[in-house]
Amino acid sequence: MKARRSEGGRYAMAGGESYVFRLFVASSESNSTQASGNLARLCEEHLKGRYQIETVDVLKDAAAAHKNNVLVTPTLILIKPHPKVTVLGNLSDTKQVLGALRLIGNGR
Repeated sequence: MKARRSEGGRYAMAGGESYVFRLFVASSESNSTQASGNLARLCEEHLKGRYQIETVDVLKDAAAAHKNNVLVTPTLILIKPHPKVTVLGNLSDTKQVLGALRLIGNGR
């Protein structure tokens, strides 16, 4: 799993903000299924009632993957709050994912 920061690269603790995620998957491929389940679990545990997940199946919507520069699946993009963050992989390393999404610590 890799995390990438953009637009200033600062991390902040999760407050009362709403989060919008876009998860790119390849149908029911095992890593995609794991990523979807892991993201739902993390959101319920840390952002209950303050998140929205948009799932895009790249096998059905290749144009959306191209538009968002997604070359591998699963890929998670944090749309809001800014800065935008991209996380690759099945999201199984909870501590690293929470850090990358600025929900704990400094993302390391």
